[in-house]
Amino acid sequence: MSSEEEIFRNSRPDKTYASPALKDYAGRKLRVANKVIDGEPGYEFVKVKDELVLRQTEADRFQIKASFLEDDRLFRSVTIQKFTSKGNAKEYFTLGPHEMTALLKFMANIKRIHFPNDGRLNISDRDLEDLRLKPDQMRRIAADNQKLLAAIARNEITTEDVVALSYRKKQLALFERWLSDDDYFDKCAAQRGKGPEGLWQQFLEKNPWILGYSLSLINFGPLDDRKLEQTVRGHDLVGPGKRVDALLRSRAILNTAAFVELKYHRTELVSPDQYRSGIWTPSKELSGAVAQVQGTVAAALTQWGSSVQIMDRDGDPTGETIYTTEPRSFVICGRLNEFETEHGINERKFGCFERFRRNLLRPEVVTFDELYERARLIVDAGDLSSPGVTGE
Repeated sequence: MSSEEEIFRNSRPDKTYASPALKDYAGRKLRVANKVIDGEPGYEFVKVKDELVLRQTEADRFQIKASFLEDDRLFRSVTIQKFTSKGNAKEYFTLGPHEMTALLKFMANIKRIHFPNDGRLNISDRDLEDLRLKPDQMRRIAADNQKLLAAIARNEITTEDVVALSYRKKQLALFERWLSDDDYFDKCAAQRGKGPEGLWQQFLEKNPWILGYSLSLINFGPLDDRKLEQTVRGHDLVGPGKRVDALLRSRAILNTAAFVELKYHRTELVSPDQYRSGIWTPSKELSGAVAQVQGTVAAALTQWGSSVQIMDRDGDPTGETIYTTEPRSFVICGRLNEFETEHGINERKFGCFERFRRNLLRPEVVTFDELYERARLIVDAGDLSSPGVTGE
């Protein structure tokens, strides 16, 4: 018995055997996997005295051998083989990448076919890809989800919309937990090696829709393919200079600039002690953030003038122009629950904060809980089960 046949005979059908990593011509890791299958008795057509008959075949063992790239699991070849009863002879055939793809697609499509009668059926691959459920299954799902289907019909909701909404719901839940669970927030900041402000910076980098939709009725977003944090001294936005936590541009025919300074949700909004009886001044952190973003805007206007042509890190123009006439600016800081006491709201303290921010020309001061509520409204508006979408 040859060594290859010996391995074939001794392999266990409940295991998959993979070779050590090899290198292909491009230096990518290649693997070869083997699996034996103990077949069951089958059927085949044979011709006996000019008559076609169906007879049962004996059970036999065969092996599937597949070579594939380790990183993306792309098949290079798939071989199906078996050894004859004589021992040395080997029967096999090999499929290439295109043939293997067609085989897998064929096997998957068989499960999707609905046979309306006992007759012959011809159906295109494209039509098969659109078939996921049998008619009775579709009717049952439609009966159980009438509101959802009505919403999809009216609003033409796509798969991408559903995925985006699901993602935003998860991010909104994380937003809420960070605001309400100090221990969990501190744990996340420690795990990611970020300070509290850095953690919020990272979160909003991943969720530009929160700043883009929540700060204003104008849709603001980051510069194309850029992080929120940017240098604003210098025409190329990449040289040394003053940094802003978030540089945004409006999405419109003309793009205007907006500047954002981020603190974090536990930053105090007003000083703990009264300046005079019944008067609380803005906290040092809040007044510092206001001064910071005002200085950043002033530096940008001095350097850029009324507009700036955006360039990439190689100095090539990106085609973006941002207009800086009277740019918007924001400070995101603290929470309004700072003014809650055991028996209600400290209205004098809250009034001092509210008058301070309402009389600021720039920047606009937004608290983290206000930002959260605006983001929640956006997610609720996109929810298929909300009254505004279903028509209830």
